[in-house]
Amino acid sequence: MDVALILQKYGGQFMEINKLCPVQLKAFRDISRCRTAAMGGHQQECNQCHHQRIAYNSCRNRNCNKCQYTKQLQWVDKLKGNLPVCRYFHIVFTIPLALHKLFYLNQRVCYNLLFTATSQTLKKVALNPKYLGAQTGAVAVLHTWGQALTYHPHIHMIVPAGGLSPDGVEWIRARKKFFLPVKALSKVFRGVMWSLLQKQIGQGKIRLPDDTLLTVLKKHLYEKNWNVYVKNSLAGPQSVVQYLGRYTHRVAICNSRIVSIDSAKVTFRWKDYRKGYHSQLLSLDAGEFMA
Repeated sequence: MDVALILQKYGGQFMEINKLCPVQLKAFRDISRCRTAAMGGHQQECNQCHHQRIAYNSCRNRNCNKCQYTKQLQWVDKLKGNLPVCRYFHIVFTIPLALHKLFYLNQRVCYNLLFTATSQTLKKVALNPKYLGAQTGAVAVLHTWGQALTYHPHIHMIVPAGGLSPDGVEWIRARKKFFLPVKALSKVFRGVMWSLLQKQIGQGKIRLPDDTLLTVLKKHLYEKNWNVYVKNSLAGPQSVVQYLGRYTHRVAICNSRIVSIDSAKVTFRWKDYRKGYHSQLLSLDAGEFMA
């Protein structure tokens, strides 16, 4: 059971109905042909028994779930030497549903702003003497989907449990089970993100959805606190990098989550984090799954 099989089996009908851009078309073709005769191959031979076999080439497309594992290992290996030896916290910044249309229409600009907003929020709250009073940093990874394959932009951050004092001389450690207050992060994140968005909208670099007014959008965004999640501290750099590696070079769904492909329906596992991380099954039409 894998994504390539779904594209091979139902891709023809999907292509007749949907028009893909060149990047999407290339990804579609690469994934469906990955490690098949269509990609070419080479012959491998054992040095001892001289048994031979044909190994087909990988497509190396960044959207292929078969080709990202090696790149993930290389990224993890490179990052290991750049992290300080200390404990770490896992922080997730999520934008509210009211911004999904705006982000989808202006993806390049908005994703850059999301990185900027989360970075500024983290530094601003960490510098506050009430919480940490130190300069800190993070490794940040963008995800644009959720477990149910819905559009869900959010940033994963791995942050050291401490930072440098304002004069850059002393390392200030965070509390053992507490890093930064979620409520403070949420409020600052909301303010910084809206300030950046408003500036870009005023300069004409971000286009509002047709059914959205700026004043109404602001009202919706300030009605609730934004979702910021802080997970308990992780161990040293070795385990941190391995953990973060699971969030990089990964596509929306891995083959191991696919349960069945039957009667033009795809059934896969997903976790509803709002209900305690319980695994559930979800069935979609093959066309909806590929879209």
